Amino acid sequence: MEQQAALKETKEKKPINWKKEIISWGIIIAIAFVLALIITEVIIMKAEIVSGSMKPTLLVGDHVIGNRLAYLFSDPERGDVIFFEYPKSDKMLYEIDPELTYRKDEDDKDYCYHKAGDVYVKRIIGLPGETITIKNGKVYINNSDTPLDEPYVKVNPKGNFGPYTVPEGCYFCLGDNRNSSLDSRYWDNPIDPEENPDRFRFVPKENIYAKASLKTPPDMHWVEHYRYDSQQGE
Repeated sequence: MEQQAALKETKEKKPINWKKEIISWGIIIAIAFVLALIITEVIIMKAEIVSGSMKPTLLVGDHVIGNRLAYLFSDPERGDVIFFEYPKSDKMLYEIDPELTYRKDEDDKDYCYHKAGDVYVKRIIGLPGETITIKNGKVYINNSDTPLDEPYVKVNPKGNFGPYTVPEGCYFCLGDNRNSSLDSRYWDNPIDPEENPDRFRFVPKENIYAKASLKTPPDMHWVEHYRYDSQQGE
């Protein structure tokens, strides 16, 4: 009797409405796509390390996830590893003057273009309003007699730079692999170097994309952000 009842119930079931099923799955896929877009464009950012400037913290080929919301309600701190727009990207130069991004095409004709800024990954060293001086590779903040403690720098740094005064709302950034990093020490002004030599040297907060958070597999671990006490460098 139970088998007959189950058979009758099966026969009485309505046929699948494929149109409705397709619409339902389409809605689910669309929602998933929108959520993924929100996550990648608003919450997280992924970057691939393409140079050795952050060794040994980050190595060439590493894939790193950044938190786009890290500085929504707070300011960056000294020791943070950040993703940001290269200060002299085509996009930024175009915004200053479109003439700066004219290029030649294959037929040797002029055309103007600009693209999204290159993503750079460096560590914040100088904060707004501070004066940064580098002597024999050591960083001194606000003319301190004691160099900044930088345990993440594993190779003896070289060179003398500065002094540089960091503008309000901006940051002075260096690579951990100090002797092989193009960073705030070298970002000079290609437009009017005599009038404003430090025009591109610093990273404005609004050009910071994200705070580096997590290295993805196979070498998965949290990115180390060195924490300084409030007296360090003063």
